[in-house]
Amino acid sequence: MDIDRAEFVIVDTETTGSRAGDDRLIEIGAARLVGGEIVDTFQQLIDPGRHVPNRITRLTGISTAMVYGQPSASEVMPRFLEFLGDAVLVAHNLPFDARFLDVALAEAGLPPLQNPSVDTLRLARRMLSSLPSKGLSQLTKHFGIEVHGRHRALGDATATAELLVILLGRMRIEFGVETVDDLLGFQRRRYKDTRREPTHLKKIREQILPLLPDRPGVYFMRDSRGSVIYVGKAKSLRNRVRSYFTGVENHVPKTRKLVRDVRDVTWRETGTELAALLEESKLIKNYLPVYNRALRRYRDYPFIRLDTTHAYPTISWTPRIANDGAEYYGPLGRRGQAEELVELIGRLFMLRECDDNVFALGRPCLYSEMGRCGAPCVGGPGAEQYDLEVERVRAFLTGQDMEAVDMIEEAMRQAAATREYEAAGWYRDQLHRLQRTFGRQRRIASAVHEHDAVLVEPLAPGYEGLDGGAQLFLIRHGRLAARVEIPSDPGPDEVADLGAALAETFDPAVSAPSAHGRPDVDEMRMLANWMRLHPDGARQVRWRPDLDADAFLAGVLAAAEEAAPTPEAEVEETDD
Repeated sequence: MDIDRAEFVIVDTETTGSRAGDDRLIEIGAARLVGGEIVDTFQQLIDPGRHVPNRITRLTGISTAMVYGQPSASEVMPRFLEFLGDAVLVAHNLPFDARFLDVALAEAGLPPLQNPSVDTLRLARRMLSSLPSKGLSQLTKHFGIEVHGRHRALGDATATAELLVILLGRMRIEFGVETVDDLLGFQRRRYKDTRREPTHLKKIREQILPLLPDRPGVYFMRDSRGSVIYVGKAKSLRNRVRSYFTGVENHVPKTRKLVRDVRDVTWRETGTELAALLEESKLIKNYLPVYNRALRRYRDYPFIRLDTTHAYPTISWTPRIANDGAEYYGPLGRRGQAEELVELIGRLFMLRECDDNVFALGRPCLYSEMGRCGAPCVGGPGAEQYDLEVERVRAFLTGQDMEAVDMIEEAMRQAAATREYEAAGWYRDQLHRLQRTFGRQRRIASAVHEHDAVLVEPLAPGYEGLDGGAQLFLIRHGRLAARVEIPSDPGPDEVADLGAALAETFDPAVSAPSAHGRPDVDEMRMLANWMRLHPDGARQVRWRPDLDADAFLAGVLAAAEEAAPTPEAEVEETDD
């Protein structure tokens, strides 16, 4: 039977001494373990019919008064056997507990235990040879197992159950122990046969890990058939991949299973952590590895849409971007966030919220009566100041106008003062979301179609033989159009090539795409989050149609030099 489906009953006993037959049981504790979880427990004090020695009381806390009047062993054993059933019997130093249990069973007129049995002490001796002691106290300390009631039967039984789960996970990875029969056979192996490192782990540790570079990239874990079963990214390939094969028994179950199945690791350097992030997302969607649960599908991310095609623009949200003359801001994380942001804009700014048919009627509507619209449909101040209100919304959406934060804080205080706690909570939540959104939008500072910039990241020294340098992410109409590497001290040819790449990407004659696909939006989201999370490291050089090409090139080169100073400059800084 597979270990995940098997039932284990982990037992511990407390006694008046160490000699079965002469000494007596005073407590039995047991825990039923299925699929790595304790699903039931058994605990019973037992009257030994004699005095409990003081040394036992000091050790266990069980006194003669506690056991006086409790059921006898003959009364308890039938109930214990019912709890045990056909499960695999487990104990730490099993022979000790089994001798006392068999004596008690004989006194009750019952046969000795016949269940298949596992001794966690035997397992520990075969798997943890470097530990000086394999006692339960030492093992719980080594694995960080919290014991609730040491030297009480149930406390020690549940601690032993946790120990068993850890040892089973390690045996699966290192020795291929998958079934109960495998487990029963493993504890009978000779010590020398259990101290050999699994072949696949030895190969990876000795032949692959030493070759990993201390640079950013993506890595591929493959199974015995060469199929990619996991894709990951890393700032340091060496450190990240090594972490999988160090302290394997301490990993979460999913990672332990991955290490058990992996047979080869390959990688691809990317030069920067940002490039690794973007590459990982595409590769996961391409390979759909079984151990990658996240990033497997492209999602729809909502955008805020400012419809500037109308003389009096409106605000809404949409899951798609189109080249329709409107302005788009985002992407946002989820639909609910977009809906709440549109509602917040409606409360803070005097933009109309009616559709074009209602606007054409030329009379104030409910939103005007609520004070949420200046009624531009009837002319007057509402119409005259509408362009100014649109500009305020633009500044708000690009994170340039922090006045809105003050307005929200004031609304929150007023709601709290009048005991409108639900409204105050709503404003509080909006304030937290806005502060996060502003952190991203302030770095972009434009609508999607107008986001034209070069994002500059320092290259890891040694990437493609370069002694440093910079990686340039060319963003046009909000999309990642190209990626270019430039050395720390570029020559005339490299400068010319960069100038050509910039001229091609930022050609004023090229209009925005008619639509942005899901892969484009996914990259836009990751780039925006990167700039929010790395406000100091991310350097942008913005482009405008009226910007001179040579001036733009000079700005990009200056940013690249700042991102990746020359070795001489580093020496000078150190000397200072």
